[in-house]
Amino acid sequence: MIKYVKKHTNKGYTLVELIIVIAIMAILASAIGVAILRYIETARQTIDVNNAKLIKDAVTAHAYPSEFRGESVTFTDPDTHESETFTRGWVYVDTSEIRCSDPSTALALIDAGLVYVSTETAANIAQCEEDGTLWFPSGPDGDYIRKSSINEYVFKNKLTVKARSTWNTYQIDVYVDGGGELSLGASASNAIRTNGHAKDSETAKLFAEKIGLDGSRITPIGEQYR
Repeated sequence: MIKYVKKHTNKGYTLVELIIVIAIMAILASAIGVAILRYIETARQTIDVNNAKLIKDAVTAHAYPSEFRGESVTFTDPDTHESETFTRGWVYVDTSEIRCSDPSTALALIDAGLVYVSTETAANIAQCEEDGTLWFPSGPDGDYIRKSSINEYVFKNKLTVKARSTWNTYQIDVYVDGGGELSLGASASNAIRTNGHAKDSETAKLFAEKIGLDGSRITPIGEQYR
């Protein structure tokens, strides 16, 4: 009797099938990667917002002197066309450092424990605030690292910006009017900075809203460098 044996041939995947499978895997990997990056950015953004709120609370709680050392700025109401002048200070934060425009904003952060300096340095800055003068430590002192080219107190610690695609810079502004009344503003930017600090009004509005200062005055980052 003749027996017939059926042969099983394993042809494997065709080239077209392999290409389809690889394409599907690439699409899935891309989608997962985008979702992970979005989640990471949201987490970084949350850290920045929480830190900015701490800074906002610190500058709000500080008792500013009658001779607040700041920059004079004027805002004109677009409806009434009435102008009002303020003395302005700021706390500027980017991915590498924190800058305080004057002794008062620096002391606000020091007193709140947001930046650290020696007791002697804190006392000297407090004396500057009282006298209306300027003094900077000769070298690094705690979180203080240097004086900027426009006489800001520059610090570096964990408060620096963590976000990467939402914003790369933010700022809390302090406005003191002629009667000594304090108001706050906020700004932020995600623009690439060349030859100065680019202005980014949409990011500024988003940031102000997230820290509870929506509707406040927004001085675009870069105004102090004009």
